[in-house]
Amino acid sequence: MTKKVFKFITVDNVEKEEAFLEEMANKGWFFNKYASLRYHFDQGEPAEYTYCIDYKEDAEDIDEYLALFEDAGWEHVYAYPILNGNWMYFRKAAKEGALREAIFTDDASMVALWKRIRSRWTWFGSIMSLVLIILAVSYSFLSLYTAIFTFMLGFLVIALYVKMYMRITRKIKLRRGRTSIFE
Repeated sequence: MTKKVFKFITVDNVEKEEAFLEEMANKGWFFNKYASLRYHFDQGEPAEYTYCIDYKEDAEDIDEYLALFEDAGWEHVYAYPILNGNWMYFRKAAKEGALREAIFTDDASMVALWKRIRSRWTWFGSIMSLVLIILAVSYSFLSLYTAIFTFMLGFLVIALYVKMYMRITRKIKLRRGRTSIFE
């Protein structure tokens, strides 16, 4: 049996997405893909899994990349293509009584990931915002209601990307602060 769940989680909230996938596995629903803002799950016996998500930009060394994770005990579940890269979904059976495992074992790696994500999504958000503003101005000559709707959509996109940018920047600063304490 399969199940599709609509859930909107922004890129600055990877931890929330991982927790959601882990919660579903605990209920016997195992993530297998993401499409059209829906998570797709296969039903099975409830189990504890740790899910981790990475953003992979280069496809050139994909076999080495996946082998590295496999050697560490991670199962590659799904690759979601977006912005000239892929969100890479991995899972690993959780060990009873052990701490939650992570694919990033140091703060410097996590900071590098957040910087890549922030850079890609900032460009995308800026372009989308600019396009929506241009459309709103263009539509203002045709229909006031269409222009207002497009302007409101543009404002929503801008607000979403500003929130994402600020959250990711905060995460980078927190990780850098932890890194500098231990150096």
